[in-house]
Amino acid sequence: MHQPPFLFPRLAAMAAALSIQSVAALAAAPNTLTPQEQAAGWKLLFDGRSTAGWHTYGKQSVTASSWKIKDGCLVLPAGNGRPNGTGGDLVTNAMFTNFEFEFEWRVGPVGNSGVEYLFTEGEKRTANFYPGDTGDSPMGFEYQVLDDAPHSNNAANRLAASIYSLVTPTGKTLRPVGEFNQGRIVVDGNHVEHWLNGRKVAECELGSAELQRIIASSKYKYYPGVGVKRATSIALQDHGAEVAYRNLKIRVLATPASRAPVAAAPPPSTPAAAASPMTARKIPMQAADWRVWCWSKGDNRWVEHPLDKMTVQIQDGVLSASNTTHSNWPRAILVYRGTLLDGDFIVSADYRGQLESFDLQSADGGNQRISCLNPPQDNQWHTVLLGRKQGQYVARIEEAPAQVQNGKASAGMKGYFCFKLRPGETLEVRGLVVQVGR
Repeated sequence: MHQPPFLFPRLAAMAAALSIQSVAALAAAPNTLTPQEQAAGWKLLFDGRSTAGWHTYGKQSVTASSWKIKDGCLVLPAGNGRPNGTGGDLVTNAMFTNFEFEFEWRVGPVGNSGVEYLFTEGEKRTANFYPGDTGDSPMGFEYQVLDDAPHSNNAANRLAASIYSLVTPTGKTLRPVGEFNQGRIVVDGNHVEHWLNGRKVAECELGSAELQRIIASSKYKYYPGVGVKRATSIALQDHGAEVAYRNLKIRVLATPASRAPVAAAPPPSTPAAAASPMTARKIPMQAADWRVWCWSKGDNRWVEHPLDKMTVQIQDGVLSASNTTHSNWPRAILVYRGTLLDGDFIVSADYRGQLESFDLQSADGGNQRISCLNPPQDNQWHTVLLGRKQGQYVARIEEAPAQVQNGKASAGMKGYFCFKLRPGETLEVRGLVVQVGR
C-alpha cells in the first residue's frame, strides 16, 4: 500500500477552510476559478465558451461536427464512435508530467466515455486494441466514464472511475445517470490516483512489480508503452455515446508533491481569513502520547487506562491498535494525550481499518464530545480531519465534509483527539499532524 507524505502546505490550506463557509459555501460558477484556486496554481482547460487549447486526436484542430459547446459543457453527441467516428477523441494541446486534473462528467443511459492520459499521440500500435482499431485513438491509462448499471456484466476493473482494465475502484459512490459526477486524476511522480465524488477509489505505482503483473495479465500486455511515465496530453474519449464535461481544471505538481486534494480557502472577507494563525507540528508516533479510556457506568465518565488495556504497538511510524478490552468495558477510545486542544485547532491523521468514529473528547472525561460517525471501514488509507475555528466545528474525510455530531460539547470545550473502537475492531494510524492557535 502506497504511503503518501503528509505535507504541511496541505494542512495549512485546510486550516484556511475551517469555517461554516467551508462546509456550506456556494460552489463557484462552472468553468471558473476562485482567487484561492488561482493562487494554488490551478488553470482552466475549458472556459465554457470555446474549444481553444484542444484538438481532435491526430488533427491540428477540432474536427467540425464533432464536440459541441452546450450550456457551458463540452458535449459529444451520440455517434458511430470508434473507429473513425464522426467525433473523435478531444485532446489538450498542452502536455503535463506531474499534475492534478479535476473534471465533472455526465452521461445518459448506457453512456460510455473516458479520460485518457499517459499516452503519446500518434504512437503506432503493434496490435489492434479493439475490433477495427486504426490507431486513431490514445493508448495509455483511462479513467472510465460509464453508466455502470447496464454494464453490470463488465469486469469490475472496467466500471466507472476504474483505471480501465487494470485497477478496480473501491468504496465509490456514483451519482444517478443525468447528474454530474466529480472526477480527479493525480499523477505525482510514479504514483497515480483516481478519485470519484470526493473519495479516492483507485491507485497504483508506475513501474511497480504489482502493476507489471496486472498489465501482463490484461489486454494491455501487447503494448509496451502502457504504464510508462511520460509527459502527456489529456484526452476526452469518443465512445459513440453522448457525454458532457465541464469544470476542467489542472494544477501542475512539483515532484514529489501532496497526493491529497487541497481544500479551497474561503474568500478574504470571511471570518476565517482573519482568524488567529496556527502553528503545525507533525507528531511522531510514541506510546507515551497515547492512552486508552474506557466508559465507567458507575462513575458516569471515561476512565483512563494504560495502553495495555487494548492491544497496541508502534512500528515504523504506524500505530496499530485492536480493541481487546474485557467485556466489562464494551466502550473504549484510543486517546492522543500529547496535546490538550483548547481554542482553535486542527488535527489530521491517516488511518485504515475499522472504527466507530473519530472524536474530540472532553478533557474531564465527561459525556461532552464532538463525533464524526461512520468513517470508511476498509484496508485503504484514509485521511480524516477534525477542527474548530471561532467555536465552529468542522470535519473532513479525504476532501469531503463529514457530518459532525455534537454530544453536548460547548464551543470552547477543552479536549483530546481520539478514535473510538468497538470490541474487536482494529485500526492503524499514521501521519498525525496537529495545529493549534497561537
